[in-house]
Parts: sequence; structure tokens; C-alpha cells
Amino acid sequence: MRRSHGSILPVLVSLRLFAGYILLCAGSVLAGDRWQGRTYPAEDALAADNGQVFFITNTGGGGGSFGRGDIHGHLCDVDFANLQVGYACGAGGGVYKTEDGGLTWSRIKPNGSWQRIQAVTPDDVWLLEGIHPGGFGNVWLWHSADGGKTWNEVEELHGKLAGYGGKALYCRGARRWVLGGDFPTYRSDDGGKTWQAVNFQGLLYGVYDMAVPADIPTEEGFRVYVLGHQEGVKIAHLARSDDGGQNWQEVPLPAPAQEGMLTGGRVFFSTSDEGWVAGKSGCCFVTRDGGRTWQDRSLPTQQSVVALWFDQLGRGFAAVDNTDWLHLRQTVYMTADYGAHWVPVLGGYKQILSFCDLGPDHLWAVGYEPGLVSQDIVAILQSGCWKP
Repeated sequence: MRRSHGSILPVLVSLRLFAGYILLCAGSVLAGDRWQGRTYPAEDALAADNGQVFFITNTGGGGGSFGRGDIHGHLCDVDFANLQVGYACGAGGGVYKTEDGGLTWSRIKPNGSWQRIQAVTPDDVWLLEGIHPGGFGNVWLWHSADGGKTWNEVEELHGKLAGYGGKALYCRGARRWVLGGDFPTYRSDDGGKTWQAVNFQGLLYGVYDMAVPADIPTEEGFRVYVLGHQEGVKIAHLARSDDGGQNWQEVPLPAPAQEGMLTGGRVFFSTSDEGWVAGKSGCCFVTRDGGRTWQDRSLPTQQSVVALWFDQLGRGFAAVDNTDWLHLRQTVYMTADYGAHWVPVLGGYKQILSFCDLGPDHLWAVGYEPGLVSQDIVAILQSGCWKP
């Protein structure tokens, strides 16, 4: 059910007041880069107790079933370039752009099989498309330099990508990564001008997900974590690079974590040492020392984890599979204490598939309403949800 925009006035006020704070924090990352996590001054991690964590809206579609009306399918991914300009895309849905922080959206590409989207700047946008069937899958990487008005295929990768859209797309600063699942993964260090296949040096054969922490500078470059599996072995393995993907080392996972991600999993690192892995049956583990030790922080559900987001204070969200629309349950759980306690904060006719943030109080999520005819949804974090 769509709520009145008046119910999120605190969000709009927060956007203005918090803009200067975001600029002050920009020095915590490499100049011109924005990464998966955020680094900002520490404060007490307090659980939300205001009864409303997310404001729920959509990209503006409507109409009835059986093809009547402007149905906006479902959304797979979302990314914001700043507090106002963001992009979302979906397999079976279109590509959409917002210029008011997610309150209203305009379609910039028609319905298709759009898998992942990344916005380096408001104008510099990257889009991954994957279509099944077609051999090993037909996959294309598209780029727009004008905010989605025109798009060009990345010709150097034409015919090299496979796997029905790949597993992940990450574009920050001058770096570009396209994860290919059980097919080659490619990266670029010059803004997409040239590309090279990533050599995981025998540690990984297939890849599920990757994380680039907020505090990225190291003497060698920046740290990358990639979650996947070895050839012929369908249990999870985690690999780490401290030089931007040139060299890799294995990060040992406890046996329950490996077995909890037999066919896929999710990884998220809010700092170089503090990270999470999650998978089927609510399996979730956290490390605070770069993977030397892990703690079991599994969710109180048997649903598989499909998306993660955390800050470095142990506060965050885990989205779980809620696609069985005949037996709907929760779709998002929240924690404020590193997973020691999980609280359901979103459920019913909702499925969240992706998170994106621009600071501790600015987070968006996208997905869809499960059912015979799905409608996309956009969830916007309410201002002050971490305060008592």
C-alpha cells in the first residue's frame, strides 16, 4: 500500500541537514571513489524503536493483471550517485531514474532483463543485461555517460560475458568489476577503457558475490573480498586481495558457513576487517578481525539470505527469500548488535533483493511484491531509525 509522501518529511529534512556531514566524511575514502561500506565517526549503536523503519513506495507503475495497465515488474538492483540521483533496474522490469531521493521515478529504458546497475556519478552509469535462454546465456555490459539518455555497449567485452547476467557489477572511481559466476570475471582499472580477466590463482572457480570495504587504501592498493567455490567443490570459499585484484589469498571459513552456501551466498565488509557472509537457511557469520575468527550470527528463520548491508557499528539489515507468495513471511531482519539479536522489520507481500547506502541514515532497498502479477517496490530508510 502506498503511503502519503507527508509521512517521510523527517527523511527530507534529514537529507538537507546531513548533506554537509556527508561532505565532511568524503575524505574517509579515496578521492572520487565510493565503495560498498561507509566510514564515519563512531557513535552508540541503538536499536530502532519508532515502529516504522522503512517508507515503502514504487517506481510509479499501476494497472491490473493480464497485461492491463503499466505494470513495472520487479527490481533487482539499486544504486545512488548522491542523495538525490539514483538508478534502479530489474529482470522483467525496466530501468528507472530518480532525482528526488527515490520519491518519484522515470523510466529510462523499457522492460527487459536488466540485472545490475551502478552509478559512479549522476551521469556515469553502468548496466548489466543478461538473457536466458541462449547457450551459456547472452550477457552485455552497457554504459551511459549522460545520465541514461543514451547507452553504448562495452565492445571489448562483447561475446566474453556469460552466465545469464553475471553475479555482480561494481563500479567505483576508476575501477569496474563484472563477476561471471562459473564464467570468467573481468575488471578494469581505467574507468572501463581496457579490461582483463581476473585470475583467482586457483582459489576460486565460480564466484557468487564480492565486497570492497570503505577503508580501502593500503600500501599495495585496496582490499577486495570475493565469495565463491572451487572447481568441482560446491562449498563456499572466501578469497581476499590486498592489491586491487592482482594477488589472492584464501580466508578460511568455518565449516557451517561453507556448507550454508552450497549454491551461492552473500558477502559484505563494512571495513577491511569487519565483514559478513550469509547463505541458505538463515546462515550468517561475522568476523571482526579480517577472517581469522568467525561468530555464528544466523537469523531466526530457514529462509535463504539474498542481500546484506551493515555499518562498522554492527548495525544492519539482512533480506531473506520471501518469494513463496502462498506462504508469505518476513523479508528483512534488522540488528543493532552484530547479529546477537535480529528483529523482523519488513514482511508480507514484499521481497527485497538489493540495498544501497550513502551514509548511516541514508539507505535504499528495492524488490517487488510476490504474486501472479508482481509490482516493483522501493524501500527508503526512515530518518532516525537507529535512535531510541
